[in-house]
Amino acid sequence: MKKILLLAFFYFIACNKLPVGQEELDQRGNFYADSIFLPFFTSVTETKGISLGTSMNLILGKNADYESRVILKFTFPDTIPNGAKDIKLVLLRNRTFNCDTLRFSIHLLTSTFTETEATWIKRNADQAWATSGGDFESDSIRYAVFKEDSLIVPFNYAELTWMKNAKGLIFVPRDSGFGAWYSREGGNAPRIRMTVGTTTTTIPIAADLFIVRGPTPPYQDPWIGAGVPYRNYVKFSFFSAPDTITNTPDSTLLGKRCLYGELTFKIESHFALRESLDIGIKGLTEPLKGFDTDVGALLAVQRIAADDTSATVDIIRYVQKIIDHPDSNFGFFILLSPDNYDIANFKIRPGSFGLKIGYLDPPGER
Repeated sequence: MKKILLLAFFYFIACNKLPVGQEELDQRGNFYADSIFLPFFTSVTETKGISLGTSMNLILGKNADYESRVILKFTFPDTIPNGAKDIKLVLLRNRTFNCDTLRFSIHLLTSTFTETEATWIKRNADQAWATSGGDFESDSIRYAVFKEDSLIVPFNYAELTWMKNAKGLIFVPRDSGFGAWYSREGGNAPRIRMTVGTTTTTIPIAADLFIVRGPTPPYQDPWIGAGVPYRNYVKFSFFSAPDTITNTPDSTLLGKRCLYGELTFKIESHFALRESLDIGIKGLTEPLKGFDTDVGALLAVQRIAADDTSATVDIIRYVQKIIDHPDSNFGFFILLSPDNYDIANFKIRPGSFGLKIGYLDPPGER
């Protein structure tokens, strides 16, 4: 029996004609990889006012650079019973964010808006607010302070009638600082509760969003950000830097298998309401023509602490794609993911970008 097993073993070895390469690597690992640095080509920052109506958060607050306001609209019944009492607006804090004690005023909105289109400048895709930041009555119907896990604001029957007849509510911060509540997309929607007789009735939310203004970075400064989204466009030279002797394109990576593609950069300064944020990479599918240039799926994501001074993101999927399809090297966007979730930014140190690629030669014969 032992002789039969031994003969079978030698027969298997003799028949194993797999080339040394990817299959061997997958089975054994620990192969030595060559590495190169791709030369940096260009970087610019694109920005745009985007709708935040699909965000899971409602962020309110301001500082020297940003201001964020919250807009709510409820689905009221056709008639409000005269006996309605104990009327309360309730919002729940999102504890993912650091929240300050924040005083704000509540105003009646005077212009209609579209939740999925409204921004600081526009109330829908085609029409601007008469005043940037929302159209609302100058006199507030209530002042409130946000400092607990939930916000509960009482109203009387007359105020409830005003809210029903208005286009919505807008919260305007009066102090410096920021706070965050859940939106209806976050699973704990704002609501109005009222008691009629012995029954408590909930008036459901119809739309909620926050609108933000923020700094405008110089086009050539590399920023990434959310709330007011900054997408940093970056491109490295690939098969385009001619050899200095033969004046032919460099083909070092042609046909190679990429093991890693380490994109690195240094962070000069930041602003964030959370302890950590996710940096994402999306490859362009056509030459850059602005913020709305078509991009592919998210190719990489890396969580970093908000106060980190450098970042490293493995963009192997992007690099392998341009190795296999050199004509696809249109560059990529670095962004905060998702860029409608936070109010945050990283200012990247100019000239600090690097892209180190580790690769293997293609499978060879034994």
